[in-house]
Amino acid sequence: MGCMNELGPDGVCHHCGYTDDIPHLQSYLAPRTFLDNRYIVGKMLSYNGEGASYICYDTVGKCKCTAREYMPDTLCERNRETQELVVNPDCLAKYKTFMSEFADVNRALSRMTNLDHIVTAKDIFAENNTTYVILEYVEGVSLKKFLQSNKGYLSWEQVKKLFMPLFTTLSLIHNAGIIHRGISPENILVTTDCELKLTGFSVSSVRTANTGLSPEFYSGYTAPEQYNSLEWQGTWTDVYALAAVIYRILTGCMPLDAFTRTRNDTMADAAQVNPRIPLHISNVLSRAMRVSGEDRIQTVTEFVSELFEQRSAHIEHPKGSTQTIPIQHVPKQVRQRREEPQKKESSKAAVIIGWAVLALVLAASMFLLYQLFAGPSDDDTKIGTRSIVVADTGDTEVEDDYSNDNNRVTAATTASINESGAIMPNVVGLEYLTVERQLGNDFTIRVKYYYDENEVGGIIKEQSIEPDTYYDPAQKPELELLVSGGSPNVPVPEFAGMMKKDYLEVLDALNIKYKVVDVVSDKAAVGYVDSTSIKPGQTINVEKGTVLTVNISKALVTKKTTTTSETTAKPDEPEPQNTTTAAPETTTTTTTTTTEAPPEVPDDPEEGANVPSVVIR
Repeated sequence: MGCMNELGPDGVCHHCGYTDDIPHLQSYLAPRTFLDNRYIVGKMLSYNGEGASYICYDTVGKCKCTAREYMPDTLCERNRETQELVVNPDCLAKYKTFMSEFADVNRALSRMTNLDHIVTAKDIFAENNTTYVILEYVEGVSLKKFLQSNKGYLSWEQVKKLFMPLFTTLSLIHNAGIIHRGISPENILVTTDCELKLTGFSVSSVRTANTGLSPEFYSGYTAPEQYNSLEWQGTWTDVYALAAVIYRILTGCMPLDAFTRTRNDTMADAAQVNPRIPLHISNVLSRAMRVSGEDRIQTVTEFVSELFEQRSAHIEHPKGSTQTIPIQHVPKQVRQRREEPQKKESSKAAVIIGWAVLALVLAASMFLLYQLFAGPSDDDTKIGTRSIVVADTGDTEVEDDYSNDNNRVTAATTASINESGAIMPNVVGLEYLTVERQLGNDFTIRVKYYYDENEVGGIIKEQSIEPDTYYDPAQKPELELLVSGGSPNVPVPEFAGMMKKDYLEVLDALNIKYKVVDVVSDKAAVGYVDSTSIKPGQTINVEKGTVLTVNISKALVTKKTTTTSETTAKPDEPEPQNTTTAAPETTTTTTTTTTEAPPEVPDDPEEGANVPSVVIR
């Protein structure tokens, strides 16, 4: 029940040391409780003012999972015999309101199955007078424990690789209208694949002061506005917590508590604590952690854009120094001089348009007068009579419907998009690979790369579909993205011990064009890289489209060996007369061993094969 593995013969789990004698809190579910005729509850993992989380086992899916129970301890208590929650009559309205929010948040998260960096909700059901959510079980440790085992801090190069997918995920969550309010090292999990997953979503009231629930605050990471229920909260609240987490990782020190900062803000900048932190990163973190929410960076997209923009944008020059300052705005006098001829041209155009409209009005008036006073022709009488007959038979409404047919179709199409479509998120400033993985099923994505040595590769700079506009995923609309390729000169990666599939994936990630050639090798195993046309470590220009030739071993040939033997007459045998003495007989044996490649090289080596593994960090 501790890790959902079987107990040993002695009644002790040899994985976690759990025994059935370990007591549990009586206010919460007891181990071995059966929920929804499917889930076996184990020990309690954590609890807060909203409810409790338990490890459990899915008897249908045959896997571990996590059960989250809505149980606000200030509003209800448990009947130990029936396991049902008994609500305080005075708190019934709050109990139902918070439970509805609890269910709505988790239902919204359950629909985000394409987000790989959050803990996914798999099932939601009602039982025991409350609501339960079944979450996936993630093998890994919290970021807090991960840092403790890695000297307590990481470099900026490590952080940006680790956090880029999480930045994208959090931005998409915000676009869906969900604010986390509890981002901290305790609620970020590091999986066995060294990827981050965000967990710990809760109702807003449990992370706000004076709401009737026991508040859950994370010292150093909770934003100042969460300590006051009268303050506005929003995406900037999560920006503060996210910046505080990065501050903690880069400096190795916990940020000063926000409640203390509202009275006496003495928190040092990140670069002052750790001089190895880039100055522009420290400045961005300071702006993202300002005490006032209005003065703070407002969105994750804006936060990421400032983290990865060129450093020159935030260099402060000393007073009196001679320097070239880029002009950001056109001076007012110059703008006025530019606008004057435009105004004159605009006024001329307006006069011309006015005369044109007046001429059209006069022409239309003359035509109407002609129609009123001119006698109708025979054809016009027939057509007019036919129209009257249609009107008399009650078909006037049909004519009206046809006249407005285009409007009806447009309205129906719009309603269809609103009901079954989705809203385009803002992906500018996010990592392309993460966006492509999460939105690739909804769009036909076209990518255009540009290269700049001063920019980080893989970051989206422009999108063809405007944010906050509706689109229909079933139609897979075309989405054009302008993506930074980073430096145009990319070092050729090392290939030693790498299979064809693995090496080509690395080249694809670096946007290196390549040509594959099958060769007979005397050093590389079948299906492995033998050599490249440019040596590893040397640079290749990806902007010009230079093609790298990758030689793949299709057969392994060993070296040739030669054996020489001489044949001479035996001493006991007499030599025959009248016979010419023959030269010694020499026999040469050449052994060539060739291992041919199979028709198709498997993606993975056979189980148990002695193949070196490669870890890309």
